[in-house]
Amino acid sequence: MKKIFALAALAFAASTACAADNSWYVGGDIGSSRFKIEGDSGSKTGFGASVGYQLNTNVAFEASVRRLGSDTEDGLKLSVNALQISALGIAPLNKEFSLFARLGVSRNSLDFTVSNVDFSLHKTKAFFGLGGAYQFDKALSLRAEYVNLGKNKIGAGGQSAEFKIHQFNLGLNYAF
Repeated sequence: MKKIFALAALAFAASTACAADNSWYVGGDIGSSRFKIEGDSGSKTGFGASVGYQLNTNVAFEASVRRLGSDTEDGLKLSVNALQISALGIAPLNKEFSLFARLGVSRNSLDFTVSNVDFSLHKTKAFFGLGGAYQFDKALSLRAEYVNLGKNKIGAGGQSAEFKIHQFNLGLNYAF
């Protein structure tokens, strides 16, 4: 996994050195995170923030932090978060609309408290996403996206459970 992070950092550094028509951007979004655990499923509202670098009209790199959701039930407090780096392949349809595909690595963390005892579980997983963007002007754009964070297996002792995470996000980006 360290090799993937090193390769991504090297690609990012190389792209910043040779790009002429590039721009940095920041973004924020709100969305619905859908969790499926052993046949049961539920949704929670999540939000995220990102910083990105658009190399050219077809390629961008992004780092994001996400709060995927939290819940408290029967004395159990639970929160799910993610740190992500990704590359985006962008297909402009015209001056305003574009489609994109995302491929990256996510560090998913599950933090929970039971009877005042804290536990944290972490999984690093590849993820992908598909979305579209509408460019209002040179600086401001609206994005809608589906992201699949894959299967995450958690366990202790002889017990384990597998959960899947999907997101639907709507957000704004500001380029400078």
